[in-house]
Amino acid sequence: MKCNHVYHGLATILSVVLLLGGCKDFLDVKPKGKDIPETIEHYNGMFNSTNLTSVTYTQVTELGTKLGVSTLYNIFMGDELTATQTSISELDFKMNQAYQWEGKIFGEEDDVCEWATMYQQIYTFNVIINNVMDASGGTNKRKLELQAEARVNRAFRYLILAQYFGKPYNESTAGTDLCVPLVVEDDMNLKNLKRNTVQEVYNFIIKELEESCPNLVESTNHPLRIYQCAGWFFLGKAYWVKGDYENARIALEKALKSSEINTTGITLWDYNQMLSEWGYNSAKPYAWTSGFPANNTGANKEVVYNYQYAISSISSATGQPKLFVKEKYMDLYEQDDLRRNFFSNKTRTGAAMEGYRRLPCRTVFNLGVEMPDLYLMLIECQARSTNQALQDEARVNLEEFRRHRMPQEAAVIPADITSQEKLIRFVVEERLREYMMTGIRWFDMRRLWNDPLFQDWKAEYTHTDGESSYTLTEDRLVYQIPPKILVFNSDWQNNK
Repeated sequence: MKCNHVYHGLATILSVVLLLGGCKDFLDVKPKGKDIPETIEHYNGMFNSTNLTSVTYTQVTELGTKLGVSTLYNIFMGDELTATQTSISELDFKMNQAYQWEGKIFGEEDDVCEWATMYQQIYTFNVIINNVMDASGGTNKRKLELQAEARVNRAFRYLILAQYFGKPYNESTAGTDLCVPLVVEDDMNLKNLKRNTVQEVYNFIIKELEESCPNLVESTNHPLRIYQCAGWFFLGKAYWVKGDYENARIALEKALKSSEINTTGITLWDYNQMLSEWGYNSAKPYAWTSGFPANNTGANKEVVYNYQYAISSISSATGQPKLFVKEKYMDLYEQDDLRRNFFSNKTRTGAAMEGYRRLPCRTVFNLGVEMPDLYLMLIECQARSTNQALQDEARVNLEEFRRHRMPQEAAVIPADITSQEKLIRFVVEERLREYMMTGIRWFDMRRLWNDPLFQDWKAEYTHTDGESSYTLTEDRLVYQIPPKILVFNSDWQNNK
């Protein structure tokens, strides 16, 4: 049998085909010497593939298959970043295009991680969703749990796709703004796929999550599987990205409550205690090349559900720094903020650099579910509420969060944060302090683009390479559809 492109060009190969060895009709024809999902154990085992736990996709080559390069190019797009004439030469073409907010990042032969990974994994989840209820063995309850887990996983991947290929949610235009195709069939021969609208994609995501969360296993038992805490988190994030902060708050409160039911020791790290245990030494910052707990082993107790990606392309343990943090953004850290220790403006020999780089002690981050993100989203929702009691709660919770990142006396919210607007802005700044130079800032820039409280921030949406300056425009809040995908879908309207 000859395997086709997934959904006629949505990705390059099916991760499930690699797992099970089949092709387009693997559900009804068992390939010789290969396994196909038949029992509840088969379906449960499909979740445990390492291909589903990180932003990694599979390429087909003349020599077989291999894992593709998994660079996420939003890590070059945050407004906190700057470059020099020296460092800019370290960027390759695609990195430089992303840094300059150019539309054409990818070539016609490029497999795009932000697209290929998601649709390969979505296919696997479609197989589970559409067939697990007919599996042999297991109770109906267990089958519903696995189906719910797959539906939440699929919804999460569509939420990621929407952040790259759909415009930021705008209620007045979401019904016509194009996003990505919603594919729910486990059929490689689908034809004539169309791009769904932003509204259709978010409606689908929210419906899937609302229906699935009650069926998830309650206790969080492993960071590579989805349980109720993660499900409610993703529902909250979907509403939060839309700007529906009240519904986001309700879901995130459920996620926080669910996080208490776990066997993995979920917590928020206290940097006052942990930095020295992890090996940080202010006299030798570059000696701190390891020690930060790994996301995918359960060692990082902040991780509820791990879906990791690397930033080693801008924070290499051996290479020269490609990008720096703007001085104005480093100034967002108080001097006692222990998160400053993840950065240095000195070389390995102690000589001054042209800016602050992220130290290579931690180069892997998480697009999935983690406690800092949960707390900061919930606090922002509370701060945005018209209920004064919730605003007060936001202040209490924010100071508690900050006490885990700096000494107690430094964690107090500044006295000049006197209004609701100032509080909201301070919370969003706290997100920037937490996720500086990790790529997460890009998603907040998109989310806040039309927010009246943050219009003045657009003046800072600039990059420089030491000679030229570049300014982010609204068109560049989305990626163009990968050229390799348009070959199979020539009738699609591309993003500008």
